[in-house]
This record gives sequence, C-alpha cells and structure tokens, in this order.
Amino acid sequence: MASNPDMGHYIGLMSGTSLDGVDGVVLDNSGNKILAQVYIQFSTELRGSLLELTQNSQTSLKNLINIDIEVANHFVKAVLQLLDMLKISPQDVVAIGSHGQSVFHQGGKYSMQIGHGAIIAEQTKITTVSDFRMQDVAAGGQGAPLTPLYHQHLLNGKDGIVVNLGGIANITKVQNGKIIGFDSGPANTLLDNWIKKSKNLEYDRDGVWARSGFVDEVLLEKLLNDDYFHKEHPKSTGPEYFNLGWLSKYLEGNEADADVARTLIELTVMSVSAHISNEADVYLCGGGVHNLFLFERLEYQNPNNNIMLTNDLGVHVDYVEAAAFGFFAKQTLAGLPSNLPEVTGAKGLRVLGAVYAI
Repeated sequence: MASNPDMGHYIGLMSGTSLDGVDGVVLDNSGNKILAQVYIQFSTELRGSLLELTQNSQTSLKNLINIDIEVANHFVKAVLQLLDMLKISPQDVVAIGSHGQSVFHQGGKYSMQIGHGAIIAEQTKITTVSDFRMQDVAAGGQGAPLTPLYHQHLLNGKDGIVVNLGGIANITKVQNGKIIGFDSGPANTLLDNWIKKSKNLEYDRDGVWARSGFVDEVLLEKLLNDDYFHKEHPKSTGPEYFNLGWLSKYLEGNEADADVARTLIELTVMSVSAHISNEADVYLCGGGVHNLFLFERLEYQNPNNNIMLTNDLGVHVDYVEAAAFGFFAKQTLAGLPSNLPEVTGAKGLRVLGAVYAI
C-alpha cells in the first residue's frame, strides 16, 4: 500500500455484461482524474465460456473455478500494464477496486462476481477491494446499480442524467439534491448476442446492420410489455434475464434477422427514453455510445435534451465504470459507504467490498 494514502493512486477494474474484456484505470487521489487507462480483451474461448455461463447459468464447479482464475489473471494483466504505462510501483498505489465479472445477478437475493480479489492482490502486491455487491444485497438491496454514487460525484452538484449503455442500460437521475437510479433494461447484450447468432459477429459495428432493417412494431410492443419494464424501481437486471431465451419467447420465427436487430435498437431507445426528463442534461457512457445508430436514435427520440458524453464531465465514456470502482475502493478503505439505499432499496448505508490486504 502507498506509504501515504492521501497521496497515492487508486486503480479501478471493470468487466461488464458485454463480456468483452477488462477496462482498467489509474485514478488520482481525488477520484476525479484518470491518469492512465487500458483495455485487455478476453480471448474468444474465455468470452465463449462466459457467455455460456451467463446465458445458461449452468456449469461444473471445476469449470467455474477455472474461469474464475482465468478472469482474475486478465485483471492482473491490466494492473501490470497500468503500472508500466505510468512507470510506477505497487507501493505508489493505495488500493485496487475490482468489480470482477458478473456471472449471476438476482437483485435482492444474490450477486456473484468472479475474478477473485485475493488472486489480484497476491499477484500485484496491491491491497484489493472486490465483491462490492453482496453487502448491499444482504441488507435487502438490489446490489445494483452502484455507479449512481459515482455519477453524482462526477456531476459535482449539478442536476443531470447519466445513462450507461453497457450490456444492460442503467440510468442515474440527479435533481434538486435527490437521486434515483436503476437498470432500465437491455442495451448491448441482446444486440451482441443476436448478431453473434445470426452472422457470427461479436457486435454490430456502428449499428450498420440494424440500420438496414425495419422496426417490427408488433414485436416491439410485445417486448415493451414485458413485466420488467413496468416494475417500479429499485430494480436491477442482467443477461440471466435479458438473453436470447427471453427474446425467443416473443419471436414468431418468420422475422427477418435485420428487422429483429433494428427492433432491439428501438427497444433500448424506448426503454431508456421513457425515463429522460424534458430539457435535462443527459450524459452518455458505455460501449453502446460507439453504436452510431443507437446514439442517433436516442438524440432523435429526445429532441429537447442536450445529449452529451461523460467526457464532458472529465471521464471517458469507456472508463466510467472502471473509475467508479477505483473510487469505491477509496470509499471502502475510508470506512465510507458506496451504496445509496434510495437507489438499491437496501435497509441503510453500507461500506461495500471485501478487502484483501497486502
């Protein structure tokens, strides 16, 4: 650990529901500034294993352990690259905040992230905080989303809406000192899995394929009538709910693949836009920002809003979640809570994360 915690850096690590790899950042002590960032892509084999695990929630214990270790090793690789980029040593870092890779999440009951913090701590020689969600779940909360606290930190006293377009879309709304946040539904997870099934591609670059299709209004209405979209918050979800099995329940079987992709874009646009207040400043982040068609459709659907990127708040769209968990590690070591009961529904504020000290 850094000899002076008030002067040391924090590292944040995140792998989201898109299952594509690890985002890593080095933060200054304020948690406001990213000093370096890195992306470590998962191998095709590892991503396939994670897709099977999260989509079907079935594997052997031995296989789960092997995947856990492999994910942790990718996180370690991210840390070592970050240290090398800044030419700093483990002693210059106060702590790592590692989200890990979610493989199961059922708000209010259980949340499992793999990529064990003990392995990361031991191999990097840096105190590591991980397993952030279960304390909130144990306190009766959803365990997600946790990032609204960091979004509020980035807004720095301003009103605004932050929309993270990851595998799942989540929304943070800060207005007049009050904050709400929740998962609105799917963003990239269904789009990516659909193009993988249909065209054996990992994702639809710039949304070109979806743009070529037409909205199936009947299908869209059925999707939007799913119970999840009508639940009151607090609420959270993941690919264990929004997956191809879920989608298949609503398909007739005669839809054009491109039309389904186009309809999935509209599902995300409509489910997000339903919660965007008129004339609010909106900041987008997450991998979905790079889907130009999705971005265009959100702008079109919300003409009275100033749609911006979290880059305008000082943090690049691809690294907001990683930065959040570096910030949460700082909170944990200071004995401060990282959950917001009004967001997650927990019984109260909780200091989150298991600490693996070196």
